[in-house]
Amino acid sequence: MESRHVVTSFLQWRDEILLLRRSGKVGSYQGRWATVSGYLEGDEDPLKRARTEIMQELGLGAEQVSFVRGGNVLRAFDEDVNALWVVHPFLFKTMGNSLRLDWEHTEYRWIKPNELASFESVPKLKETYDRVRWDTGADTAALSKILRIVMEFGQDRIHGASFLGGRAVEIIAEAARASDASAPEELFRDMLLTTWKLRKAQPGMATVGNLTGRVLYRINSEIRRGPSLEEFRSMVISMAKQVTVEAADASEDAARSTVALLPEEGVVLTHSYSSTVRRTLELGMKSGRKLTVYATESYPGFEGKELAKDLVNLGISVKLITDSAATSIVPDVDLVLVGADSVLADGSLIHKVGTKRIAASANAKGVPVYVSCETTKFDTNDFLGEHPEYSTSLYDLTPSMHLSRIMTEFGSITPGQVGERMRVLLRELYT
Repeated sequence: MESRHVVTSFLQWRDEILLLRRSGKVGSYQGRWATVSGYLEGDEDPLKRARTEIMQELGLGAEQVSFVRGGNVLRAFDEDVNALWVVHPFLFKTMGNSLRLDWEHTEYRWIKPNELASFESVPKLKETYDRVRWDTGADTAALSKILRIVMEFGQDRIHGASFLGGRAVEIIAEAARASDASAPEELFRDMLLTTWKLRKAQPGMATVGNLTGRVLYRINSEIRRGPSLEEFRSMVISMAKQVTVEAADASEDAARSTVALLPEEGVVLTHSYSSTVRRTLELGMKSGRKLTVYATESYPGFEGKELAKDLVNLGISVKLITDSAATSIVPDVDLVLVGADSVLADGSLIHKVGTKRIAASANAKGVPVYVSCETTKFDTNDFLGEHPEYSTSLYDLTPSMHLSRIMTEFGSITPGQVGERMRVLLRELYT
C-alpha cells in the first residue's frame, strides 16, 4: 500500500472558509472540492510547504495570510486508490476574499464551516478541518471534571482491553451530559476533544480508538442533519450506549465461535485474563465438554489467578501454574487459547508478557495457538502506519507465524486476513 504525505491548508476569511474545485488536469479526485494542498518531499518542513502551496495555487504571499494553528496529523485509507494519506492540516487567515487560481482548480467558493459536509469533497476533508477548526488545547470549565476522569482512565493498569474500550465510550457520554456547549457544533468539538484525550491516555488499546471512532463516525453523520443542541446531545448519549451494547455482543459472538475449537474432552492452556476466553470455556462446559484448564499466574499483575477463580466458580477443572512452568506443560495440552489486547495489521498479537514464549513453544511442538477476540481489538492505527505503543514490561508481541487462527464475532480468520478485515472496519470509523 502506497503512503502519500501531504499538507492541507484551510483559509479563513471572516467567518467563512475557502473551498476549491479540482480541475481535470490534476492527478486525482478531479472535479471534487478540496482546499490548498501539496505533496511533502522527504523531510521537508510541512508548514513551509503549506505556505509555498498557498503562494503557488492562490498567489497569496506571507503579507496576505497569517498562520493560525496546525492540527494533529490525520491518517486516512482510501480504498479506491489503495493509498494511505498522511495529512498535515493547517489553518490560515486571509486579508481579503479575492483570489487568483492556478491550473489545479477551476473555481472557488467561500462557505460557512457547517456547509462543508454538503460538498462532494476529497476524502476526509471535514475530518481534516475538524483538527484545526477549534483550539483543542483550551479546556472548558464544564469539562474539567471529565478531563480528570480521563486522567484516571489513563492510569488504569488493571482492566483489560474490552473493559477500557467500553469505559472510554461511557466517558464520551458523560462528557456530552457535562458539556456547556451552546450549539451542536460546539458539543461535537467537546466530544472530539474528549476522544483525543482518551486515545492519548491509553495509546496501546485498540478498542479505545476503534470504539470511540465508531461513536464519532455516527454522531458526525447525524450533525449534518441539523439537529437542535438537546436533540444532538441525546443522540450522542444514545449512540454511545448502542456502541457499548454492540461491543458486548461482539465479544459474546467471538466466544461462541471459539467454542467449536474446544475438544470434547481435553486440556487447554491459557495465559492472563480474557473475558472472551472465560466465556468460551463456560460455554464449552455448558455444551458438555470435559476440559482441564492450565492457567498461568500471569506475572506481574497475576491476572491468571483471577481467571482461575472464575473458572473454579463455574465448575471447570483448573490447575494454576507459574509462568515459568507454561512451556513444560505445552506437550501435554490440546491447544493454547488466549485473548488479545491488540491485533496488528500483519496478524501479530499484543498480549500479556509471556505470550510470545508460550506461543513459540507451542508452535515448535505442533500445538495450535488460537486467539479469541472481537474485531474492535484489531489495531487500525497500525494499519494506518502508526506504530503501536505498549509497555514491554507488561505486554509482548507474538509474531503471526506462531498463531493458528483468530476467532472473531465473524468466525474464524487466519492472521493473514486481519488486514482485509481492518479495511472493512475503517469504513465506519472517525479516525
